[in-house]
Amino acid sequence: DEECKDLSKAGNNTPRGIWSDGDVMYVADASDDKVYTYNMPDALDARLATLELSGVAFGEFSPLRYDYASDTIPDGNIATLTATPAQPDASLRIRPADQDGDPANGYQMRLLPGLEITITVTSPNGSRARTYRLLLGQEEATGRAPDCLRGAVTVGFSLVVSAGGSVEDLEACARSRNVTALYTLDGGEYVAYILGAPGFVNDRFGELYAGGVPALTPLIASSDGPATAAPVAPGVTGPWPDCLRGEIVEGFNLVLYEGGSVDDLNACAEEVGPAALYVLDDGVWVSYILGAPELVNREFRGLYAGGVPVATPLVGKTD
Repeated sequence: DEECKDLSKAGNNTPRGIWSDGDVMYVADASDDKVYTYNMPDALDARLATLELSGVAFGEFSPLRYDYASDTIPDGNIATLTATPAQPDASLRIRPADQDGDPANGYQMRLLPGLEITITVTSPNGSRARTYRLLLGQEEATGRAPDCLRGAVTVGFSLVVSAGGSVEDLEACARSRNVTALYTLDGGEYVAYILGAPGFVNDRFGELYAGGVPALTPLIASSDGPATAAPVAPGVTGPWPDCLRGEIVEGFNLVLYEGGSVDDLNACAEEVGPAALYVLDDGVWVSYILGAPELVNREFRGLYAGGVPVATPLVGKTD
């Protein structure tokens, strides 16, 4: 995108080949069999000078190599990323975001299998950008059950159930299912956990589950894909003390059903309070409105013609 007007002044009258390492531009001349060199302007420089991730080996770094991968990683550890641009006035954009949002202690992130880290360098004049990628090892994580999130995760939103554990375990599990955000309801208000967001963004979720996320906690998961099928269901049995398990307050609630026919679910909802129930089927909301004509609820009844399984997560609307 740059117009070079001074080649002929140097005697480079018939340029035929060009290459650059970002620092120097080399131009071959067809008539005199020479290679001419030109210093590249610092304002166009979008290279990294150094790239390190503490505790992770990914081969020798070169400003001209853009893709890196590690064979193994210390799964779950917090590591510090150090990326230095070749030009001090260049800007950096790193994904995922800093784990705690505090630049004073370095750029930190939790190491997870399959995590892709991208560092985009923009030149001082803003006209050039280069992206360096580091893919962490794909080995299977340890210490987590494969059914850490019960339920299929589709592109968009899905209703899932946590198998229990710390918030850190939940995040690691969610990443393995390609989940980008999780939502729970507290007092009728949604509380979000955004994977990779600065620490303060997820403070309320962390405070809510400071002692860990209880088993059978219903959650809404957001995913950009690819979709992951539901793992083998854990051993969950009913009946429970309440046919709908979970907080029932005015507004919307996330609940689990003890299992049974749609008519049983209708009787349970009439007793407990929700005026409407919603389930996600392949990313689409399907409703069951109490007291509505059968036509309104035909899709829901068709979905659960053989009965509603134990521990099915639902969203309930209570007046």
